[in-house]
Amino acid sequence: MSDAWKSISFDTGSGLFELVSEDGAVTLSFTGCIEADGRRLSGTDAAAGGDGLSLSAGESGHVELAFGAGLVMGYDLALSADGETLVVDCELRNGSDAAVSLGKCCPVCVLPGVGGATISGDDGQAVVLQSSGRSALSHVYRAADADHNAEHNVIFHLVSSAASRALHLGFVTFDRIPTCFIFDYDRAGGLTHLEAVCDFDGWELRAGASIRLETLTIEAREDSHASLHRWAERVVTCYQPEVWPKIPGSWLGWAWVDAFNVENYEQTVLRNCDAIRRRLPGCDIEYVWVSIGNIEGGHPGNWLEWNTESFPGGHEYLVEELAKRDFKLGLWCGAFWFSDHLASFEQMRDALLKVDGEPAVSRAGWAYGEAGLLPPAQRPNLYSLDPTHPKAREFLRNVFTTYREWGVRYYMLDFLYAVWGCMEFNDYHDMSVIKGPQLLRKGLEVITEASGPDTYRLSSTGPTIHCIKHMAACRIGNDYGEGRALTPNSYFYPATFVVNSAEFWTSHKPASTNMACSYFTHNKLFINDSGNVMTVDKPIPMSEAQITATIFGLSGGPVMLGDDIDRISEERLSLIRKVFPRTSEIATPVDLFDSPYPGYPRVFHLPVKTNWGNWEVVGILNYDAEMYSGEVELRQLGLEPDGEYIVWEFWNEQYVGVASGGLQVVVPPRSARLYRVCRMADHPQVLGTDMHVVQGQVELADVTWDVSAMTLSGLARRPSGEVGNVFVRAPKGLFVRNPEGLWIAKDAREQCLIIGRRFHFGSDAEEWAIEFGLLE
Repeated sequence: MSDAWKSISFDTGSGLFELVSEDGAVTLSFTGCIEADGRRLSGTDAAAGGDGLSLSAGESGHVELAFGAGLVMGYDLALSADGETLVVDCELRNGSDAAVSLGKCCPVCVLPGVGGATISGDDGQAVVLQSSGRSALSHVYRAADADHNAEHNVIFHLVSSAASRALHLGFVTFDRIPTCFIFDYDRAGGLTHLEAVCDFDGWELRAGASIRLETLTIEAREDSHASLHRWAERVVTCYQPEVWPKIPGSWLGWAWVDAFNVENYEQTVLRNCDAIRRRLPGCDIEYVWVSIGNIEGGHPGNWLEWNTESFPGGHEYLVEELAKRDFKLGLWCGAFWFSDHLASFEQMRDALLKVDGEPAVSRAGWAYGEAGLLPPAQRPNLYSLDPTHPKAREFLRNVFTTYREWGVRYYMLDFLYAVWGCMEFNDYHDMSVIKGPQLLRKGLEVITEASGPDTYRLSSTGPTIHCIKHMAACRIGNDYGEGRALTPNSYFYPATFVVNSAEFWTSHKPASTNMACSYFTHNKLFINDSGNVMTVDKPIPMSEAQITATIFGLSGGPVMLGDDIDRISEERLSLIRKVFPRTSEIATPVDLFDSPYPGYPRVFHLPVKTNWGNWEVVGILNYDAEMYSGEVELRQLGLEPDGEYIVWEFWNEQYVGVASGGLQVVVPPRSARLYRVCRMADHPQVLGTDMHVVQGQVELADVTWDVSAMTLSGLARRPSGEVGNVFVRAPKGLFVRNPEGLWIAKDAREQCLIIGRRFHFGSDAEEWAIEFGLLE
């Protein structure tokens, strides 16, 4: 089966483009359409320029659709050298003598009776990836049951397992015009409606002017994941983002300590910083995130007014004390929001986004900081800064320049939907800027420049993909593992944390599902902050704390600690140690397209390669109230189906046995399992460790089998004071010649040996060796 397009053509008579795959299994026939001054114009009614089009691999061509009244959409199409990707660039020209108000402009438009899409062999059970490009819930749905209110903003990815094909359309640029996909699919007729939309939402194209739509790519592949990676690679080519050089560790707290109403925030921060250096030595935790408590009154917009009640020492004292402990200060900032309770509100009125000349409410009833203690009717309303207004831009520049002078080097830039996504507005200073990502990025440009290149910027609650080049990382989901202050009338109240619901918005299922639906952008467009906050202390059940550690271990993203490190139990502190140091690779959701909503991805695969060996880490998540059992086929892990592989389970510290053909997994209710799968050797080899969730990549610097000396040896490294074990499997017929200090067990099923070697780490790496002999 070939992934190439056999032919790309355009028929001047019908106004239709047609794509046919190499084997003829996939066909896509479409036209273009635009909305201009409230009228919808179709390419099937337009005058087509040129003599038609027929492209082969490596070729390009140009087509024009003239809609009348001077409106022309020019297509530049290019088929990649391998024939697998069609790149569609469109330019819209207004040749009239009057401005035109644009709405939805579609380079690809399939409607009943206009074009069509066929995937031979599709059984009506195709699924679609709903990846919104925002820090909102994403899912894979049955296409026929998809929530049509859900956003498909940048990617349309339809997978038919029956046909072994994935139809992929993706915008590889998205920094100016809001984009989305609109579709209909039914079990009998398949894909009956598909539009790739650039939505100008009333923006005016001046007389004689032109504008390019966002660039679109179209593929049809056998591998359901391949187009996602190729899309990300093309995005990187377009934008050339600089990926942050390391995966950071940080501390927030909040889960169990209310530093607003119960304890002093400054004392809580410094107490925990001391505890981190005392109890987590060697863990690379460099930032402290202070959220809202530094702001006088907690009012957005009051950024430079320091809260001397929560932080009586002032910002200089805090930065100095953190530096003494080798930490950098990070702050929460809803940069585009402005509270109407501030005395300066009237001065900023003309620099706010408006509806018909009046400032538009972005969020009613702000309930954090001191505002959370007010009766709901008296809480402030928040308004959004206009990123094109000189006064707003100067305000942002002053805030982030001042913060930089203070020593702030980390931001959680929250509620970015304040500019695009949470309210309607129709009036802003520079109306030549398109409402959407272009407007948002006008503000982000100021923040990026003022905060400096060595500052870690994390986006949250709003667009993610559209922040490329301005963010080191993006929160892929919302607030996993976070606690809240004891604020009356909030859901958390009268507690600070919510447990025993994997579906809750700060819990496991939204986090791991969003991680799965966006995994292909990690360390390419930016760092995916999939886990957000790691909170594991009691009374969270141990099995759920292990789920949290599993998600953080497989995400390849940052760790922000949510526990009180000074008071956390030693048992739960050990879970935090198991995810440090951070590794940067993210696991692939193996069953992403096999478990549509209301199901969820359970199986995550992380290949591990070191200078001394390779293995697979396979995480299985079970959020259900019942036991989960199933099989992961070895071919799904890229392994030889007929090969033999030894399997170790991390959380039970259990030798599972030899797998061939498939890995049999059993996971108790509301639990996780983490398997290490390694090709079975004919000599002793490492099974796993209990020191790090990736099980050997960071804690075992070297492992060597000396066949002549019959000795397995290595070098183990962990922070001073830690205790850990490496586990070794020796085939039947061997005995240990130096058993002192080892734990040696015989597996009753295979007659092999399972050997534990314990380490008490000091400042130096630990050398170890296990000598073997042949049984007579």
